[in-house]
Amino acid sequence: MTDGNPESLRQQQTRLAAELRSAGRTWVETAEVFRDRFRLNPRVALRVVRGWSQAKAAEEWNQRWPNEPKSFKSFSYWEIWPGKGGYSPSQDNLARLAELYECSVADLLADLPSFRHLDSATASTPVTPEGVKPGLQGEIMVPSEAEILLRDLLGRRPGADADAPPQAETAGLYRRPEEVNFAELAQVITMWMQRVPHPQTRRDMLTKLTAALAVAATAPLTDLAGFTDSATAAPTLTDPARFEPATLAHCEAMMPNLRKQGDVLGAAATLPTALAYRRIAEQQAKAAPHGPHRDRAIATYAELTQLAGWLCFNTGDYHTAQRLYDDARTAAHDARADELVTYILCTMSHLATWQGKPRIGIDHAAAASAWADQTGSPYARAYAADVAVRALTADNQNHQSKQALDREYTALQEALTDQSPSQSWWYFYDESFYWSTNTQNALKFDGVDRIMAASEKALKLSDNGNLHERSFRLLYRAEAFARQQNIGLACQTTIEVVELTSVNSTRRIEQRLQEMRRGLDPWKRTRAVKQLDQAIAAYRSSTPVK
Repeated sequence: MTDGNPESLRQQQTRLAAELRSAGRTWVETAEVFRDRFRLNPRVALRVVRGWSQAKAAEEWNQRWPNEPKSFKSFSYWEIWPGKGGYSPSQDNLARLAELYECSVADLLADLPSFRHLDSATASTPVTPEGVKPGLQGEIMVPSEAEILLRDLLGRRPGADADAPPQAETAGLYRRPEEVNFAELAQVITMWMQRVPHPQTRRDMLTKLTAALAVAATAPLTDLAGFTDSATAAPTLTDPARFEPATLAHCEAMMPNLRKQGDVLGAAATLPTALAYRRIAEQQAKAAPHGPHRDRAIATYAELTQLAGWLCFNTGDYHTAQRLYDDARTAAHDARADELVTYILCTMSHLATWQGKPRIGIDHAAAASAWADQTGSPYARAYAADVAVRALTADNQNHQSKQALDREYTALQEALTDQSPSQSWWYFYDESFYWSTNTQNALKFDGVDRIMAASEKALKLSDNGNLHERSFRLLYRAEAFARQQNIGLACQTTIEVVELTSVNSTRRIEQRLQEMRRGLDPWKRTRAVKQLDQAIAAYRSSTPVK
């Protein structure tokens, strides 16, 4: 630590790795220290000691073996394994991982159990695998640094009271919340939910996590130039007339994380922070000199305003969402940010369609398509077609919606092969999103076979870290099962959504859940539907929907 400021977890790990390597320790020896100190499994430790994220490890892999490319998801699955939700690497992949990390295959598997003690020739004392320290009884396997964050935020240690309050130093753990990997955190949250059997304990832990991260997310505001901290008020600019490039850059850097935080922890937990950053961006836009700085500041304000509108949309405050979207569109036009204008028009189309106004949704989608053609961005063209599909589907225009699906697919293929950088707000849009929209269209116009095929592709390709999108896709899947009159699987899939959104459920997810449950009324006396009703009562009784 320096100057009294606590080191972040990443800084601690970087410093320790450098010290150990300078002392002549091998990567394997360094990883063993990391396993003990940071409670990582060996596959995670051997990556983290190099300072690599999962994406960086995948990049290094692809440089060595371009004909066998991997994404960060592959590394995530291997690192979670043998826990639920993980996949075991093949023998070939284990050998390549060992080469990548300069270790042996055995080093990668050092956390797996040993059964040598079952051999009658072995002494009665159980044998611990070489290089592995005995764990505490009941200890939870830690697959990543995200789980370290989760444990610290919850004030949890092996054997600690599950209801213990967070530690006092929790807010200081992440003074820079841009270091939080929310996709990884989402995987860890899901695993914890599966491991903790008692619903009330699960809800209590996730409630603490949501509150702790909401507090931590606002902490960097007090570190920005020109801000003061107050115990009773939100941070404010002490000199609103001053333009600070570093402050503007910080607002820009926070936007991707705020979006992902909303996907993982819910709109209600993220909205206050998004509005605070929006206020800062507005002051920077007013203070910026005319020229590129001003356009950039206005565009940042427009994007944060759109994000706030999106979060309001998910909380069910459609009036405020519409007002913020209108403001965001005006600002984006002022900044001459055509691709951002396209994106905002797309979200306006989505809002209108959701509110039962599909023809207004079609109108906004047409405007988005016109602006998308001026951007040269295949993502803009694809997403403009996507919202058109949903609006046309809601308006019962089968043929036109299928034509829009074809346009979307063509633009999507171009986007997937485009090597140029894309805007950060397109992070959510990929092939799984297309298949999710395809599922919605099939539910309206097609038979069960096409519905099931599209739903299966959407879930198979999904980023499980986006809990918001995954919840909707599971509900579409549940509806498909109901169409097949497979009520057991329909209820089981719906229960998964209820559990997944036990804390961060939004008004829109609740509306879909209610619609799904009403559709099951003909089978309300069956055991499956009764179990669904019990799950809804257990998970929603003490959790107000935001």
